[in-house]
Amino acid sequence: MAKNSCVLVISDLHAPYYHKDTIPFLKAIKELFNPDRVILTGDEADYHCLSFHDTDPDLPFSPSSELEKTIEHLKPLYELFPKADILESNHGSMAYRRGKHHGIPRHILKDYRDVLEAPKTWKWHPELTITLSDGRDCYFTHGKSADGLKLSQSMSCNSVQGHHHSVFEIKYFANNKDLYWSMVVGCLIDDKSMAFAYNKLQLKRPLIGVGIILDGQPKLLPMVLNSEGRWIRRIV
Repeated sequence: MAKNSCVLVISDLHAPYYHKDTIPFLKAIKELFNPDRVILTGDEADYHCLSFHDTDPDLPFSPSSELEKTIEHLKPLYELFPKADILESNHGSMAYRRGKHHGIPRHILKDYRDVLEAPKTWKWHPELTITLSDGRDCYFTHGKSADGLKLSQSMSCNSVQGHHHSVFEIKYFANNKDLYWSMVVGCLIDDKSMAFAYNKLQLKRPLIGVGIILDGQPKLLPMVLNSEGRWIRRIV
């Protein structure tokens, strides 16, 4: 298998508030595609209790117990994907944002890996560019533009991002050099969680799924749900 010939892209888990069927869904994808690289585009953790916005008083967590539950929810991911690249993000960096707000120097705080008790082979990046198996570059970021095509055009290469929960799409553009694409990969949140109550009245709903890049070409893998909001146990 050529390097980066099958890249799995996971975005916006918001642990511990991810969809109930996230782990079996990802297990099925791993069994089907056997990705040689896994990239999380950020918001792997939610840190609702540390938010600068109002927190829901009915959520049964303190900041400490929420972090414990977050680690508990991420451990199956560590076992499933012992090696991964993760993009820094607005929720994922909440502890550092809080520290900065209160004048705490960054080096005093634990790094991402230690906070989440992640494997040493989980590596965080502000942004990431990799060369796919077809020889083309692909730029990864948490979320710099609601229009992924504009991001791809500004970077002059393929691009992938998350952050925008209700965007799950692939777009293409061409210039006199090549054909390029952009992919925005939705999220894996549990929309019924009180952590996302702020979004209940929005017309656009979260789109649940992941992305995969096969031999340089992007593909979206939705988590198709039944009428009860559970995964149908089939990759489509």
